[in-house]
Amino acid sequence: MAIEVLLRDAAMEDMSGCHHCLDIVAQEGRWLSRLRATPLDRYAVFWAGLHEAGASLTVAVAGDTIVGWCDIKPDDSPVRAHVGTLGMGLLADYRGQGLGRRLLIRTLKQARDRGLERVELSVLHNNAAAFALYGRVGFGVEGRRVRDWKHNGIYQDSILMAFETASL
Repeated sequence: MAIEVLLRDAAMEDMSGCHHCLDIVAQEGRWLSRLRATPLDRYAVFWAGLHEAGASLTVAVAGDTIVGWCDIKPDDSPVRAHVGTLGMGLLADYRGQGLGRRLLIRTLKQARDRGLERVELSVLHNNAAAFALYGRVGFGVEGRRVRDWKHNGIYQDSILMAFETASL
């Protein structure tokens, strides 16, 4: 029997579950700009900052386990207050089922409703699934950072993408 995955706004008490999920995805060494989650005490500061900044933050929950997240953090600069930066991840067993799209669209709508007009992200050039997802939702390519990421002696480029929330 499949466990239903619910999407909901993240609460402060979801912090450790999100940290654990982040750590698992990061350890795959293929998707994120880190290979481990930051230490829990530093992540707690980041998490509190997301909430304090009014970030759009959605979690995917299966049973009692957080299996994915999507966050859009507003920029700190007054001249970029209309811009947010996207971060998201999903545990491997939950990929390829449309859950990433649901997470992304829900969080983009929250960001729009909170006044963000533009959402930016970077995705590794060989992350075909994420690149395709972002493109299907309406993100456009704006640039490329060549040799941006190096792991085990292998360089990867980051593709810079952006989305205008008025298109929702």
